[in-house]
Amino acid sequence: MDQLEEDDVLIIPILKPIIDESAVDRLRALCGSKRRLGVVMSSEAIAAVAGRVDISNCIETVIAVGPSTCGAVHAAFPTVKCEVPSEYFSGAVSKMLEERCGPGEEVLVIRSKDYVDDAEIRAGMCSVVEIGLYELARDDEAIRRAASYLPSAGAVVFTSPKVFTTFLEAVGGKALEGKRLVAIGPTTGSTMRRNGFEPLIPARYTVKDAVELAARSSGGS
Repeated sequence: MDQLEEDDVLIIPILKPIIDESAVDRLRALCGSKRRLGVVMSSEAIAAVAGRVDISNCIETVIAVGPSTCGAVHAAFPTVKCEVPSEYFSGAVSKMLEERCGPGEEVLVIRSKDYVDDAEIRAGMCSVVEIGLYELARDDEAIRRAASYLPSAGAVVFTSPKVFTTFLEAVGGKALEGKRLVAIGPTTGSTMRRNGFEPLIPARYTVKDAVELAARSSGGS
């Protein structure tokens, strides 16, 4: 997680990762041979395999969706090289893959099962093998807690498409009307627009930048 210094920022995770053990077993089997490139789309994906599957046996260089994810890779697998694209979202990851991988080269993509459709990874002539290591389940207690802060919130930041749609389903659209809404990046922003909202999007797609944009837009320092 990015370091946040604002005292009036409240972070409430409303989704809980549920690990798919069969997917972990599949990744373990795939790690019998090494590939030059791999993709990791969340720090939760690394948490799901740390101490269980050594991805240094199957990936030489990871392209991570952002710096927080790259930090998780380095912490768990210090011998694995990790790089990030110039923009921190799936489209930039796909572009980086298209520039780097060769025809027919197999690339492992390690991620949540929930974003395969919303944040598809394309890699030109490469062969993409996606492993959905976990699903995100709603945390109803956390949702109720987050909803209780809505009336006094100056702005609300959504960090993924599923975070937004889960919260919207729970609280309803009227609860968000009149609020300054911030999407962490274009994929989340697109989902919000499809549901009738016009979010702000930071120049850099990180939690820290999204929170800082929310603070500025709501009159914070």
